Amino acid sequence: MSLNFISPADVYEYVKHKQVLLIDIRDEYAYQQGHIPGAVNMPYESFDMFSDKLSGHTAIILCCDRGATSLILGRRLARMGYRVLSVGGGMESYRGILEKS
Repeated sequence: MSLNFISPADVYEYVKHKQVLLIDIRDEYAYQQGHIPGAVNMPYESFDMFSDKLSGHTAIILCCDRGATSLILGRRLARMGYRVLSVGGGMESYRGILEKS
């Protein structure tokens, strides 16, 4: 379908008002140290195990460390027909509220 970018500043507001699935594709340790509220952890290395959880959402937002890995996965998901937003600059650029697990 499509792959676009979303600014780190807009992520939290977008998730609050839209039917989206926010996926943090970093490893479990990084996710536990701090993630965007509402994000679910589906590490890139084992992402295929989670693919059944993607349906039913109008969009998917992907977040990684710096934005490169989410771009790679985002292109793949867009080719599969998903509407994907990649957080530009990843968690390194995100300055909003964090949750810890």
